[in-house]
Amino acid sequence: MTAAYAIDASYALAFLLPDEKNTDTDAVFARYSRGECALFAPHLLPFEALNGLKSAVARKRLNRETAEQLARGFFDLQIPLEEIDFAQAFKIAHQHNLSLYDAAYVQLARETRAPLLTMDSRLRKLCQ
Repeated sequence: MTAAYAIDASYALAFLLPDEKNTDTDAVFARYSRGECALFAPHLLPFEALNGLKSAVARKRLNRETAEQLARGFFDLQIPLEEIDFAQAFKIAHQHNLSLYDAAYVQLARETRAPLLTMDSRLRKLCQ
């Protein structure tokens, strides 16, 4: 059985942004590209990932052309997007003082019993 992981925007951006590259994210996405693991996320992932790229342009971390290339690369990954239980995500957000966005990733990881790949140690702990 192939390992499956929920991912959040922080993890996707750590892979996409040149100044956040690290060997762990590179290795996971290489495995994903070879079909050695499965990745999935809630439907909000593209919104957050693209907003992160837009913010990187605004902060002069990237130029617009590079951001557009990275956005195309993000969509080329074709990460499956899953429905979440909004009521449960709302409950998690209140219980742990999270944004609903972060709670959506936690809810999906918990529901699927998949590890959450995130750069946020607090979210990672909530999913263990």
